[in-house]
Amino acid sequence: MKILSAKTKILLGMIFTLMICLMFAGCSNSDTTSDSRGFTDFEHIEEEYLATIDSLDWPDGVELPKKLENEDTGASFQVGYGETRASNLWEYSWMKEWLDTYNTNPERAEKALEELEKAFDMPYMGKDRCDDATRNYLRENIDKAKLGDPSGFRECIDVNY
Repeated sequence: MKILSAKTKILLGMIFTLMICLMFAGCSNSDTTSDSRGFTDFEHIEEEYLATIDSLDWPDGVELPKKLENEDTGASFQVGYGETRASNLWEYSWMKEWLDTYNTNPERAEKALEELEKAFDMPYMGKDRCDDATRNYLRENIDKAKLGDPSGFRECIDVNY
């Protein structure tokens, strides 16, 4: 059996140490977007949710919840979650508005599409919260609606809400 030389042992030790360092570096969270958003409790995301609801435009007659429902009040949430939940409700409301009016009130239906176009500039559709497929799906559904095709909004509502 051949014994390793001192140089080989040193080289192997350096490679092993480098691999250990890379392993720890690879396990760390280098996504500064998530780190900067951090985590918070239910009270803060509910405040965020209600503030977002107050800041958005809604279709006439929509009944908005007075609190964030169906969440574990003892859980930890990523900052921005409340805003995203409110924005999803906003999106649903405008899709529903379009579906309810596209055959009967073209002005209201057009207003719904104008509002939905704003989604792409909203934080809930940002790259740190939403993937390309979701943004593309909404784009395709809006484009269908512009052509008078309700199938995209109907499918989205049936599947997601």
